[in-house]
Amino acid sequence: MNMKIRFALFMIVSLFAVCANGAPMAYSVNSDSMSATQDSLYLIDLETGVDLQRGQPLFNGEVSGGYRLDTEGLAFDKSGTLWGIDDISRTLFPIDTISGSLSWETEVSLRNPLHFPEGGSNDFGMTFSCDDTLYVTSLSGDSNKLYRLGLDGSSETIGTLGANISALAAIGNPTRLYGLGNGQLENGEPDAPNLYRINLDTGAAEIVGALGEPGEFSYNEAGLAFDSDGNLWAITDRRKIDNQPSQILSIDVESGAAEIVSTTSEVGFESLAIAPPTACVAAPLKDDGYRPIPTLSSYGILLAIFILMFAGMIVLRKRAL
Repeated sequence: MNMKIRFALFMIVSLFAVCANGAPMAYSVNSDSMSATQDSLYLIDLETGVDLQRGQPLFNGEVSGGYRLDTEGLAFDKSGTLWGIDDISRTLFPIDTISGSLSWETEVSLRNPLHFPEGGSNDFGMTFSCDDTLYVTSLSGDSNKLYRLGLDGSSETIGTLGANISALAAIGNPTRLYGLGNGQLENGEPDAPNLYRINLDTGAAEIVGALGEPGEFSYNEAGLAFDSDGNLWAITDRRKIDNQPSQILSIDVESGAAEIVSTTSEVGFESLAIAPPTACVAAPLKDDGYRPIPTLSSYGILLAIFILMFAGMIVLRKRAL
């Protein structure tokens, strides 16, 4: 086997290795932090936990006092626009992923006070499906409910979940909707640290499985999202547990079992957005173990470029000789 064939095979093997180890980037807001950068949009490397502040605060520059002080839900729509939902102001808005800013011209108020009362007690979770339906949870009132929310602020009640769920993630066509239960109550007692499958017709949540053994995962609220490869991720808010930074979890959709992947440096993340709705082209497999072939991450693309440049340099050098 000559040198050129060996080198070509080496490049192919290297590219496959890169594809298999790509790690996604995600967005979150540290809405439960007490730091000076509270309610900033962050870009987070889920594999390492490294978080980069994009904009502080989420500020409406056209109107005085336009701070958003409790942005609890984030999700990408089908077009790739990042949307956020704020509890205190009860508003829904698109967010600039570069600056973290928003505009009052595109912000909408949640119109139904019976669904979303004042007082910052909604603890919103949100996700878009493949048909661009926006699903939202609210903990307000006597029960946790699931809603369809319009981008004009209108809302429709689907039903009662039956568990304290403030994190949602949708995947596939037809839509499969998952929810992550809150870990602890305000008094520190266990709440519902489980993964749930949610009925889109009734809103009823059925337990898929616990994240781990009792007491293994200590958190209050969380964010939940699928990446473009169909893998499920969560970020947990642990500020009320000795002011600890957030943990990033990888969750098995078949069993609900979670694994701690990394820890951020910032405290108070309780939202997560990774990619637009995924697995939308064709219906997924019947079981919940759907796993598309992974694609290149940003690091993988850079490595692939480096390998191809290195190959080109060798060929040019041989020609020069």
